Amino acid sequence: MPMQQILAGLGAKVVEHTVSDGDTNLNASTIFGSDFADAVSKVIIISSGHEIGATTNTSNRALTVPSGMGGTLEIKNSGTISGFGGTGGTAGAKGSGGGSTGAYSNGNVGSDGGNGSAGGSAIYIASNGVKITNTGTIRGGGGGGGGGDGGDGGGATYTTSGWYCYSGQGGDGGAGGNGQGYNTAATNGASGSGGAAREPGGSSWAAKGYPAVVGTNACVAGGNSGSRDPWQYNGNSYSVGQSGFTGGNGGAFGAAGANGGGQGSVASGGAAGKYIELAGGISLSNTPSGTLQGTAP
Repeated sequence: MPMQQILAGLGAKVVEHTVSDGDTNLNASTIFGSDFADAVSKVIIISSGHEIGATTNTSNRALTVPSGMGGTLEIKNSGTISGFGGTGGTAGAKGSGGGSTGAYSNGNVGSDGGNGSAGGSAIYIASNGVKITNTGTIRGGGGGGGGGDGGDGGGATYTTSGWYCYSGQGGDGGAGGNGQGYNTAATNGASGSGGAAREPGGSSWAAKGYPAVVGTNACVAGGNSGSRDPWQYNGNSYSVGQSGFTGGNGGAFGAAGANGGGQGSVASGGAAGKYIELAGGISLSNTPSGTLQGTAP
């Protein structure tokens, strides 16, 4: 929308700009041009029923007020200002099954999932002299969910006849879901994959270079073994691999992402984005009211 210049009392200049519905990644310096640095009063208006938002990544904000502003700025929001959603954490990788080092060997531990990233801020302010009059909604992006841990490989053992029993590898974890952002819904974390089956005895073992042929399939009756983290061997038994864990769900606007599934230390969900983010040493000229979703400045 075009800007309007208004002469207030005593000839004071006021420059107003009404944004368009669906505008993204706005910058007050670009909006006002040379007036941004001048000692004049400026107003940005978001009308009721209109929404502006941040796109592409959390480094962008729906509205940025950079440093170097002169005069004052009032942001009048009767609509919605939305941040970008955080990204889900990476999935943990599966652990290999025991057996490669010989009898009574533990399964290898699956790797941890990655932490989800924080949601993006709706407004970023790096100049003093800004007032926000809010009768609408200002909301930070939802945090990304933590990635699920990879499953541990099964523990291995051998039979009383001396034949090795090789266990299955674990399943990969699931990636975390993405947080809700402008024009983008939150997503659920992915499920982990199942652990691999134990390798049965039989003539095929000779071709794999195992110690000998187990013609009687002695290992098949071994059963599941041990406890997790990692799955341990248990005398004369061996196991399937542990299933991978599910990733955490992405958060809704103004909410953190869920932690990823796992054992021990799990991947954290990302924090909720800030509804207003202030640069160091900057303060607002007022305390905004209205609907504010997310982390406070």
